[in-house]
Amino acid sequence: MTLTCHLATATVPASLVPLTAEISLVVLVVAIGLAVLRLMKGPSLPDRVVALDLIATLLVGLIAVSAVETGDMLFLRVAMVVALFNFIGTIGYAWYLQRERPE
Repeated sequence: MTLTCHLATATVPASLVPLTAEISLVVLVVAIGLAVLRLMKGPSLPDRVVALDLIATLLVGLIAVSAVETGDMLFLRVAMVVALFNFIGTIGYAWYLQRERPE
């Protein structure tokens, strides 16, 4: 018994992909702008780290949408590397916070 996914064979009108990619890019850029405001405003270090983590995650989204829009799948590899560095940075910050607290 084999399972097949019919979503991969679904056809999407060609004019819909560029439109949704452009809308997605605009929304992601606005979200990055708001996250930069949070990064600058603070007020504490954890707020700034979460904002930086959000910016990196939104950057992965921008790269992924660019890959869909251009059809260049090399962008997806770049997005995976950025996501990996983002994850490592988050783990490093959590480790720093854990060591900072007295036990």
